[in-house]
Formats: sequence, C-alpha cells, structure tokens
Amino acid sequence: MSYEVLAQKWRPQSFEDVVGQTHVITTLKNQILSNRIGHAYLFWGPRGTGKTTVARILAKAVNCPNRHQETNFSQELTAEPCNQCQFCLEISQGRSFDVREMDAASNRGIDPIRELRENTRLAPAACHYKIYIIDEAHMLTQEAFNALLKTLEEPPPHVIFILATTEHHKIPKTIVSRCQDFDFRYMEQDLIVSRLSVICDAEGIHVPPEGLSLISRQSEGCLRDAENLLERLISSAGKTLDLEQIRQILGLGSNHLMGELSRAILQCNLPESIQVLGNLAKQGADLTQCLHQLIADFRALRLLAISPKLEDLIQSSKSELQLMKESADLASPERLSRIIKILMRTNSEIKQHGYAQVHFESALIDACSIQGGVSLTSALKRLAEIENRIDRGDVPNGKSLSESPPADLGSTVDRSALTPRSPASTSILGPNTDSKSVASQVLAQMTESASVNHTEREQAPVDVDMDQNRETDTRFRSVPSNVQNLLPDSDELAKIWEKLLAKLKDTKKMLLHGYLRNATLLPDEDGEFASSNGGLALKIACSPAYTELIEDAEKALLSDILTDLLGPPVQIQFVASSATANMNAKPSPRKTQETTPMMLRYEAERDPQLTPALDLFEAKILKIEPK
Repeated sequence: MSYEVLAQKWRPQSFEDVVGQTHVITTLKNQILSNRIGHAYLFWGPRGTGKTTVARILAKAVNCPNRHQETNFSQELTAEPCNQCQFCLEISQGRSFDVREMDAASNRGIDPIRELRENTRLAPAACHYKIYIIDEAHMLTQEAFNALLKTLEEPPPHVIFILATTEHHKIPKTIVSRCQDFDFRYMEQDLIVSRLSVICDAEGIHVPPEGLSLISRQSEGCLRDAENLLERLISSAGKTLDLEQIRQILGLGSNHLMGELSRAILQCNLPESIQVLGNLAKQGADLTQCLHQLIADFRALRLLAISPKLEDLIQSSKSELQLMKESADLASPERLSRIIKILMRTNSEIKQHGYAQVHFESALIDACSIQGGVSLTSALKRLAEIENRIDRGDVPNGKSLSESPPADLGSTVDRSALTPRSPASTSILGPNTDSKSVASQVLAQMTESASVNHTEREQAPVDVDMDQNRETDTRFRSVPSNVQNLLPDSDELAKIWEKLLAKLKDTKKMLLHGYLRNATLLPDEDGEFASSNGGLALKIACSPAYTELIEDAEKALLSDILTDLLGPPVQIQFVASSATANMNAKPSPRKTQETTPMMLRYEAERDPQLTPALDLFEAKILKIEPK
C-alpha cells in the first residue's frame, strides 16, 4: 500500500474528530437527529478549516443505516456515522455512485451543470440520499449559476447539494438565499497544538511544545497547513525534532537573532538592526518568513503594551512571554502599531516586486526613525485651549509657544506653559490673526523633536512692520496730479479694489480672488502712497495665512491690473492685516477670513510640517472643512 501523508491519514471521519467549528457541527448533528435535513448547504471559510471534510461526514451520516450507539440498557440513535458499513466505506474511499464530488474550478461551464441537473432526476443507486458536493463553487460562471438556480431551489426529495467555497462574496445572492449558510472559521492555536500532539503521540514523533506552538503560528489557523508542515519537518530531520531544527527548516532564522532584531528596532538602533538582518541573510534564512515572524512578535508586544491582561491571546512559552513583557515597556501601543504597518506594507511590496532584503532594510530605516509622538487627544486638548484663550483675547506670545515642551503620550495640557501675552511685549500674533494659523503653529511645535533650535524659531518674522522698507525721501509729490486727487479718498479706494476683484473674476483667477476678497489697499501714516521711480508703491493688507500663498506670477498680475486702473507703474507689497496701522475695525474674537475647502487644502498640502508626514505614510488630504 502506498504511503499516506498525515493530512490524509488523520482526516476526520466523524463529527467528533473535527477540530473546532463547534457552531457548525452542533447544528448539523441536531438536524440529523431531528430529521430536519436541508436540501442545500453552503460551506464557506478559509482554506484547510474542514469544509470538504464536514461535507463528506454529512453525506455518510444521512446515508448510514447503523447510526446507533449501544448503552447499558438499550441502543440510542446518534448523528455519527458508523464508518463500518458499506455506504460509509464507499463514501470515505470516494467510490460511491450516490455521492459525487465535483471540482467547479475545472467544471465551471454550463454543460456540466446541465448534466448534473439531468442526473438529479434519477433515484439513488443504493443510498437513501444522492449527494452533490461542489467544491470551489465560486469558480462557476454566471451562466452555470443561472442553470443551477431552479434545481437548487426545488430539488427532488432524494437530492442534497453541498457547495464549498473560500470566497463567499463571489457567490451570487440568488444562490446564497437558496442554501443554508455555514461559516467555517480559523482555528485557535491551542486547538491546533492539541491536535498535533495527538498525531505526534500516535506516530512516535518527538517535538517539544515550543516547536508545536511555532508550527501552529506558521499555519495561520489552518489545521491542514499545520499537518503538512509537520510532514515536511519529519521528512527533513526525522521523527525527533528540536526547536532550532524547526526554525532552520522553516526558514525562520535563529531565535536569538530575531530577538536581537526586535530589540534593535525598539531601541531605534539602525546600524545594529541592519547588521542583524545581514546575519540572518548569511545564515540562509527566508527573509519573508522572518518578516512574518517579526510582525507576529510586534503584534504580541502591542497586546502587552495595551494591557498585561491580554497575555492569554499570545501563544508563547512562559520564558518568552516574560521577555516580551520587558520589551513591551520600551514603546507605546501607537508606536508599535506604526511599526506593524510599515512591516505589513513591506510584506506587500516584497510580494509585488521581490528584492526582499532591500525592502526589508528600507522597512528597518522607517521603523527605527519612529519616535514617541504626541497623542491626538493631547494635541486636540491643547489646540482647544489655545482657541479658548484667543476667544478671551488672552493670546500667548511667541516665546511661550516656542518654549512650551511637547506633551507626552496620554498627558494633559500644561496650562502653566501658556503664558498670557504682556501688553508691552512684542507680539508674534496680531489682533486679527486667524486662530487656525495659531493652531497650526502650536501643532507643528508639539510634533517637533527636542533638538529643534527654539532660538532660531523665535527670530523668524511673522508680522510685517509697516515702517520696514519705507522710502521717506520720495513721497506723494512725484505722483501725477490726477492720481493725487484720487488715491487718498477711501471711497475711491474701495471702488478701485472692487474693479480689481472683478478683473480677477473675469480672468478666472478664483483662488486669488478668494485670497483678496477681504483685503484692502493701504496708504502710509500720512494718508499718502509712497512713490518709487515715478510710480506707485502700494501695500495690500490681507490675512497672514495668505501672504505666503500668493505666488510671484500672481503678484505680477495684480501689478499689471492696478497699473491699468491707475495709470502710473505700480509696485505692490503684501502685509499682514494685523500689522496695519489704519484698520478702524476693532478686533473681534475668532474673526477670521472666510475661506473655502479648496483654499485650506491648498495651504495644507504646502505646509512644511505636514508634507513629510504625508510622504512617510503615502497619504493624501481628501477633505478639509472650515469651521
């Protein structure tokens, strides 16, 4: 007799032998005992979880005439097949005329389904029921599904359909609604370890419990995969296996090296992590398997970092669990989650492009660069406090903003760091400063590392001084007389500005029109406009948030339009509205420029603090809504 692999030899032959899937087995046994057997079933779930096996057991159970269990006083009817009668043996060996298994992947057209539909009219040859098991049912074509609809809805009373698939979403709803739906789930690792222990005891295989746990983790919840891995191991190293042999055969690398790699990443030691990866490659370890193991290790660390009570969810020995608890104290759950995302993205890139070691090294560079950041909750609390202080008119000065340390993870906002603005101090924020720009500055400073030079940041100018670049030697005297009579009049200034905005709208410059909709032309302190080289040097006061967004080409366009309106050549200079000396309106809390989502998105995409984060996570801004 030819050799039979472990997955076939230890395939369950009764409901009691099925590992896991208790919710499915209990329902099927109750249906058999109560004689409420359905005419169509749909078994779906991951690979290697027992769909076809349970379908065969169900076929034996409904056709077995000896489903009786002897007790001390009588015989009781059970739902388990006897596995000894002719019907059970023929079905187990695949020789029964009344139980037909069809591979939908190779019989996916309409012709096999038509043949099947014709055969359903014939009575069973020997059994009580004629069973049709359609494996990989999602591979059937739409025409084949349509041909099966009527027969599946009202089959002859002696016919039972069992459809099995790994992709439930590809089964048409019209088919699903005609079947009893049973979902098969991934098995828990302790159940797989228990089953492997039974197989090892019966086969004389000696594997330490840590080795069985490692095989279980590699199987990803599929018992068939675990049995095949065990078959591969005993074929390679014999029936006596140690943990190091298992790691080498499966390409997982040395346990010691993998531990060193995890610690190097947690300590942000990039040279050490690259060196350990090189040692793994020299040993011939499968770097893809090492990446999978690293993802599983960091997942366990994240669970322990969230709460030590979650250790029951981790399949590991007590000694390894103790080391994991010590490593979990080195990082927060947020940082571990970001590392896991980097490793999972790297796994996808390796599958798509190859070059495992190159992508792995890139992942280590990204993972080691992650520092403990500021939690979103802490950032939002601090921004809310800043906005409340702006509403009250108690605006913090630039020094308190730049010198306030970043909040730690999970910490509350340090209110003492926000010093009230002194009336005599030089303000970094004007009375009309947009609270959103203040919040952007605060958030950027909270996410800066401790090595940022705060002195340089304090020296960066924000407001524009009205006295800067003032040309006192050339005044309004050189301006033509018609312009002299026109410009100082505030009403005429408003009319000129309206004409400017109208020309912008006519030329489809809507974004620039939005920037300047609430801006104004400003004279100097004497109510005059300084002249330069026989022309005019005009100042345009607008929101500080927009002064850096207006490009040079747009400034040239504004100069040309004002030249056409006024006559003399016009040079323009943008100033923040907070720096103007002739603004009559009193500052009101939270009074901001009216902005559009497009303007906010344009500003955010060019934010020097936000751009690196978008590049790191390959993200993009989808939508921004102004308050």
